[in-house]
Amino acid sequence: MSTSSKHVIVPKKHVPQPPANKKSASKAKHVPEVEDAEDVNDSEPEPVMDISNQTYSLHKSVVVGDTVIVGDTDFLTHEEFDYRQFETYNIRKLNDAAEKGKFTFEYLSGTATIMAKGVRICDNIIIAVEDNHGWKKVEKGIERYMLASKKDIIVKLAVLYSKTGVSDTDSSDDEKRPTKKVVEFVCC
Repeated sequence: MSTSSKHVIVPKKHVPQPPANKKSASKAKHVPEVEDAEDVNDSEPEPVMDISNQTYSLHKSVVVGDTVIVGDTDFLTHEEFDYRQFETYNIRKLNDAAEKGKFTFEYLSGTATIMAKGVRICDNIIIAVEDNHGWKKVEKGIERYMLASKKDIIVKLAVLYSKTGVSDTDSSDDEKRPTKKVVEFVCC
């Protein structure tokens, strides 16, 4: 035999201990512990993410027929955009354009599309925006994306108007054919 030391591992004998009271264990029903109503109410709610400093891009466009009246982009925080002020500004710009172009206009539609990085195009949120109530829905969608930690949130707000009438002075000019200048040469 060699003189090197070998370690021999001897398995330990495990002896299960009997339950203290076998009768009570078999007949007793296991009832899960119910938390007191006070304990549930006292537990702290999950902390809500602070979105007050997060920004999103708002692309605004107001179109009459095929003419862009307002086209602008803003970088805003949640609930910073005032839809009523935007609507008032649009009406002023539309009236100015209608006076210059001598036409009248009528509201067609307003939509907001909310998109973000990593969100499929088919999953973008599209909301009809006709008034301040519609814009509140858009704000909820923006908040939802911010709380879900979506990056690069973009809202495209498009308001469409149609030209309903053209003044009579413009239409009468269009009906007239341009006259050709005729020059006669007379030879002696």
